[in-house]
Parts: sequence; structure tokens; C-alpha cells
Amino acid sequence: MNTDDYQQLAPRLYAGEIEACFRFLDERMAADGHLADYWHWRAVAHMRAGEFSRALDICCQITRQSDVFGFQLHSLCDACAYLGLKELALAMIDFVGLKPDTAPIAHFLWRVYGWHYLGEDQRVLDMNADGVDPHSAYVLGHHQGRSAMRLNGIASGVDLMHRYWSSHDARRVLFPHVDVGHYWCGQRVLPAHMTLTSIASGHGDQVNWVRYAGALQGLGVQLAIADGSDKNYRLSMSESQQAEDAERLRAAGFTVAPDGALWTEPFAVFTSLFPALGYAPSARYLEPADPSAADAIVDDIRQRARGKRCVGIFWSSCESANNFANRSLTLPHLRPLLDGTSDIHWVIMQRGFERKRWLDDPRAHDPERFTTLPLDVTLAQSIGIIDRLDAFVGNDGALSHLAGALGKRCYLFLNQLAEWRYEREPHHTPWYPTMRLVRAQRLGDWDDVVRQLGQCLANDAP
Repeated sequence: MNTDDYQQLAPRLYAGEIEACFRFLDERMAADGHLADYWHWRAVAHMRAGEFSRALDICCQITRQSDVFGFQLHSLCDACAYLGLKELALAMIDFVGLKPDTAPIAHFLWRVYGWHYLGEDQRVLDMNADGVDPHSAYVLGHHQGRSAMRLNGIASGVDLMHRYWSSHDARRVLFPHVDVGHYWCGQRVLPAHMTLTSIASGHGDQVNWVRYAGALQGLGVQLAIADGSDKNYRLSMSESQQAEDAERLRAAGFTVAPDGALWTEPFAVFTSLFPALGYAPSARYLEPADPSAADAIVDDIRQRARGKRCVGIFWSSCESANNFANRSLTLPHLRPLLDGTSDIHWVIMQRGFERKRWLDDPRAHDPERFTTLPLDVTLAQSIGIIDRLDAFVGNDGALSHLAGALGKRCYLFLNQLAEWRYEREPHHTPWYPTMRLVRAQRLGDWDDVVRQLGQCLANDAP
């Protein structure tokens, strides 16, 4: 790695270049090994490599030795959720509060983030923001909304989520750099033109909630997507459903101005329109923008499969900047699934470090049972491929959302503690009627997840 600082570590880690990152960290050990920040980066590198126990050891070491550093909280909770060590993470949160030099606001934020990550939703809801700064109060508020939605259903917390995450005031406090003056977040008078821009949203958020765009367009809003995602897929909601949803918005008081332009973002669209439209369920509301772009790839897959079911799989987002370790598998966990499904031709769509790990596996060189997509396959092609496969298996990431939005038979695997949008129903989600949730019965029990996946695929065999 040609770098003299840590600025390039994050993009290299997310690209799966783990070995290069460890070489850089080894070179910096002598100079920086006394710094908590150095060890934090080292823990993150182990996380991205799927070495969760080592990452956890380092996070505990930082927590014991440093009274001011706190960023390790995210990796600590992520690793504990992955490993099923909830009580250890809760003990470390308590330990931080007992340290005499811990600032009260630091312990406050450790409890907000940590308790929510670990599913202590009632404890989050019981907290109050007395005496904290506005930013921290808004952090608590939107986490309380998320915890309420996970504990009691989305309808119970969407108002809190809107007030403390999507509203004008929330944007001013949490994202002071954004243009709030031209921001739409639920005003009943809609502009004639609206641009959907992701500020703190992932691609999965946009795919999940772009369903509401059909209702807005049905009212007459001209909607543009700033990141160009509509070049990869197009909205395909039926005219009857679009008209029905638009009428529900009219009944809720929404109208469209003859002119004007505003921007919005996926969370604002969701929190603003859910009270009027609910989940807006649809078996299929997206189509590939260019279906023919995947023709040659799919033809090759089908030829290799020789009549077997063709199932796509993406199992790890550990390279993501977000907390994805607690919702990702590693290749060793998958071996029983891959070995026990001889009637399936697997289409490997994995990226990052886990893809490199896969390519070192002997199975990767069995063309009759596996097709590994090349790295130059585009998102648009991936959408077309998923649309023409028989099924898709994935973690809580963008490709699973796309499979659900395409109305594809798909299996989304989750840890016992999942994101709030999946609420408490163990097997189904109203967001995607064709999606089967495969949820661990105990925190970090990935063997159970893989066993359930195998049973689902066997039961759904033709």
C-alpha cells in the first residue's frame, strides 16, 4: 500500500485488500502501537477479514486502557452480536460507565448505540436526554424510534424516527452541511420536481423505499434519482396500484404545486409516507433497466447448470462501512449448505475479501456446480441476472433488497437481532411478499441459519 497515513485504509478495507492493510499496520506498529486509534484500525481490519474473536480482543483492550477513545464501541458490539456474546458487550458498556475518567456524555452515547445494537430496546426507550447536547438528544431520539419499531412494529416508532432523523430540525442538527431550505420531508404540498438523494442511506434503503415513488409519480411529481440508480432498474408498479396509492395520498392531504423543485432522501420518503401508505406491499415493483445486458452471462450459467436450479448467493458485507458483521456469514459456515445441495448450481455474486477467500476454495474450480461472476459484472447486469435465476440467497444488503423488489423467490438470512425494519416476525416481512426470512434462533447461531437455509431450499425444490 502506497500511503503514509490512515486515510486510504478505509477504501482499501472496503475493497477487500485486507493483506495490504495488515502490511501497512505492521509497518506502523513501532511508531503508532501506543495509540488507541492504531489499535482501532487493527480491530476493524480483523473484522473485515472475518476474524471476529481477534477484533473483539482488541476492542476490549482499547476499552480497558483508554479513557477517551470510543469508536471501538461499534466494532465491539458488531463482533459480540456475530459471536453471540451479548452479555460480554453489555458488561463492557457498564465498565465504561464505572471508569472515573469517562465523560458522562461518552457513557450516554455508549448506552444509546450499544444497547440498540444489542437489542436492549426497552432500555433504550427508558432513557432520557436530560442535560445532554442537542446532537446527542437527536441521536437518542432516532434510536428510540428504531427500538420502538423493532419491539412493537414500525407504526409504533415511525413518528419518532421522522422527528429525530428525517425532519428539518433533525437535518439541521445531525447533518449541518446539507441544504435544509430545499429539503422535502413530508410537507403536504409537494413540489413539481423532486430529486431523491442519499445522505445517510445505503443502496438497500433506496431500493426498499423507492416503492413510494410510484405514488408520488401518480400524483404528478416528476422524480429524479441523483445517484443514477434508475439507469440500473426502472419502477414497474402497475398503473392500478400506482393510482390507488396516489389516491390514498390525496386522502391524507397531499397535493402537488404547479412548479418548484426540492430534494429528499430515502428515510424522509419512508417516514413521511408510511403513515399514509403503510408498507405499500407489491410482489414486484422493479424491473432491470436493460434485461438483455445479462443474456450472455445467464446463458452461460444455464449451460453450466445442465438443468439444475440456479441460485444466486451473496453472504458477507463485512467490508461495508456500516455494522454488517452481525448480519454476514463467512465461507466456513457455508460449507454444509454448498456441499449438501447437489441439485443446485450456485451463482457466486460475492465481492470483497470473502470473494478472494472463495476463489482459494476448491469448490470455486467446479464449473458444473458453481459459477463465480467476474468482478466487471455491473450492478445493472447483476439485477438482470438475479431476475432470471430461480432463487437468491443473501444477507441484509442491497442485492437481497433488489431480489425482493423484483419479486424473486429469495431467502434473507438474519441474526437473532436484526434491523428494525424486519420487526419480530421470524419468517416473513410485509416489505417483500416473495421473501423468506431465515432468522437465527439464538444470537450468533450461524450453524442454525445454514441448517434452515438448507431445509428451505430442499422444501422448495420442484
